[in-house]
Amino acid sequence: MIRKAELRDIQEIIEIVLGTIPIMREEGSDQWDDTYPLRKDFERDLQNGSLFVFEHNQEVVGSITVDQIQPKEYETITWTRNEPAYVFHRLAVKLGARKLGVASQLIDFAEKYALLKGVKYMRIDTYSVNQKAQQLFLKKGYKKIGAMEFHGKAFPFYCFDKELSVNDRQKPADLQGIERN
Repeated sequence: MIRKAELRDIQEIIEIVLGTIPIMREEGSDQWDDTYPLRKDFERDLQNGSLFVFEHNQEVVGSITVDQIQPKEYETITWTRNEPAYVFHRLAVKLGARKLGVASQLIDFAEKYALLKGVKYMRIDTYSVNQKAQQLFLKKGYKKIGAMEFHGKAFPFYCFDKELSVNDRQKPADLQGIERN
């Protein structure tokens, strides 16, 4: 079940992130480290009402932030559309829940959430070293649009976008309990 995060979920989200950092390092990626993402990032997302968790057997096994906040670096990209877009950030899945489709379901949720809000366009970025995320985005129908320098990292971040279709809206049960406004 995907639901809005609550304050009590923050520690579990932080533990997921801390479990993810060593895996990223093993894969040669320094996308996440001891400076990002931080507790304050998730607390801000919670305050903004944009933080969601994937709960399985009463345990938080994943999280995602879904909003319209875009970094200023996005201004350097020639996007497919020049109109309002939703973005998802800080997608994280607990190590023991990987390979269960949690990340894919969180992305599906983000898209349905955007449609619920009347926006038919998504944008996302990931570190160029993060090949798993890139493969997932492509599998979910996102198109690689360009690259940008970001967070002072050695390698660029790749930008992806996706035009959402009305068919993406056909499973509203995932959004039960989520505010429409």
